[in-house]
Amino acid sequence: MKDILYRSHAITRMNERKISTLDVENIINSPDGTIEQSLDKKIFYKELPSRNDNIIAVVALEQEVTFEILTVMINFEVHK
Repeated sequence: MKDILYRSHAITRMNERKISTLDVENIINSPDGTIEQSLDKKIFYKELPSRNDNIIAVVALEQEVTFEILTVMINFEVHK
């Protein structure tokens, strides 16, 4: 498993939105889906049964040995 690093913005948003590091790890390791934003930036999203605020999304830079978490979002909507 890759190491997970958190930018300060992500930590601030996680605190505001009450998203734990365990939630982030769960979303990264077992997402309901992913959306590629660029070569190395992805959105990982998942509906967590323990929460009632729709889908949680994690925006991360996927590097060779790490995921760098940029931000997290609640009430995320997937458009097809």
